[in-house]
Amino acid sequence: MQKRLSAPRVYAVPRKPRHGRFLTKVGPGPHPKELGIDLVTLLRDYLRSVSNAREALYALKNRYLLVDGVVRTEKSFPVGLMDVIEVAREGKVYRMVPAVGRLLYPAPIPDSEKGLKISMIRSKVTVPGGRVQLGTHDGRSFLVDDPDAYFVGDSLLIKVPSQEIVSRIPLEEGTTALVIGGERLSSLGKVVRVIPGSFSVRPAVELEIGQERVLVPKELAMPVGMPEPPITVRWVE
Repeated sequence: MQKRLSAPRVYAVPRKPRHGRFLTKVGPGPHPKELGIDLVTLLRDYLRSVSNAREALYALKNRYLLVDGVVRTEKSFPVGLMDVIEVAREGKVYRMVPAVGRLLYPAPIPDSEKGLKISMIRSKVTVPGGRVQLGTHDGRSFLVDDPDAYFVGDSLLIKVPSQEIVSRIPLEEGTTALVIGGERLSSLGKVVRVIPGSFSVRPAVELEIGQERVLVPKELAMPVGMPEPPITVRWVE
């Protein structure tokens, strides 16, 4: 169990004991525990599909919840950025996206989007046979044949649950990028330039957001469209 008062900042839930002093502790999964939300809290506090933990466990046991098109029944399974959530009994679909002041918010999306998501490339390594393995922010791995076609910092538009790559969204001038952390969280901007890092300076991206030009760390700028996002990527209240 996890005390509400000491829960990671990603949990945008009341810290006072409306539903008790404890939350379900996030377990191993595709997202780090500091960036993921357990399924009980998701159903009860975010989606409000259930009234308490007992009802949430009943819903999970009866396979009512799908994450990225796959039924999930483990209460501690973490959901995170860009995950597609489907509550089968309600016929509702959501995407976990940033909102102002909140890293994760379940934004309602149309059925036409539930088979698509964006995954940001976090690692790239060569494996035996000369192929390249890409690792993404949501714990996925992809084997590709062209080592020069994909770069760390790019994003992939993929189909779920098949994990088929639809297209690459490069982090380059003219791309639309979503800020996924820091003071500009949930802002969308056009990439003006990508600034390489050095031993003393972190890589950064210059974005045009409205009438402003701002610098954000490269790891916080997720490319989401070339030129515009093909799916819902943030929530504006």
